[in-house]
Amino acid sequence: MSEVLLHLEHKSRPSRTVALQLLAEVGLSLHFRWLLSNRPESGNFVPPIPIMVVVYHGSEDWDGEIWFHDLFPNLPERLREFVPQFRVIFINLRRFRYGHLPGKPETQAIVEALMRATDGTFIEQLPSVLQHVADAGQNEYLRLDMTRTISSYCTWAAHATAEQINRAITTVFKGQEGINMAEAVQKSIIQEGIEIGETRGELKGRIKDILTSLRAKFQYVPDEVVVALDKRTDATALESLVALAATCKSLEEFANALK
Repeated sequence: MSEVLLHLEHKSRPSRTVALQLLAEVGLSLHFRWLLSNRPESGNFVPPIPIMVVVYHGSEDWDGEIWFHDLFPNLPERLREFVPQFRVIFINLRRFRYGHLPGKPETQAIVEALMRATDGTFIEQLPSVLQHVADAGQNEYLRLDMTRTISSYCTWAAHATAEQINRAITTVFKGQEGINMAEAVQKSIIQEGIEIGETRGELKGRIKDILTSLRAKFQYVPDEVVVALDKRTDATALESLVALAATCKSLEEFANALK
């Protein structure tokens, strides 16, 4: 089975060229992985399968069909086979309403978690999110795994205390299962906190590499570029930017990739 490279992009406003942005970022990430594979010339490198997802939570209307070919509305048929084609998975949170969520309970849990995370109600409505997990009819292990994944949103959606998370879990999952699940989730979140700290250190190291490369090439890096880099939390995207910093021909080219 091939490895999957999942590239998740959040958008607060419509972007007609988001497919081009994703193509550039994923292409650079794949290229960077190829360079690091230690076998670029052997022909044995198997790239991960890129899957691109856009999660939209803006106030403007946005049609959800995103195909790379749509960037070329007047593309002659004889040239179509020469133009890359891929579809972007598009999730428009504005199309969903609490109480009327799409799909199976498992899907409803993920969609509601994303919606709550973006509208600021994730912590107070965590029992509502977890109720979908309880309704899914899965075995205890799968319920725990999904609850652990959803609870991890607390680390970036809002500040949450252990008591709040435990209360939400034991409200939905009764008896010994609820107690066991709360304990397991707490252990996971503690470990995740350690991993997040390590990841932030790794991100800072990559940002430092990017700035070192840019300053070596252009001597000066504008403050807005530094600020934009500091806001990045996607390690995969930063891998792409490390490669771009080494190959870009101007600061403008690099700054455009940050938009």
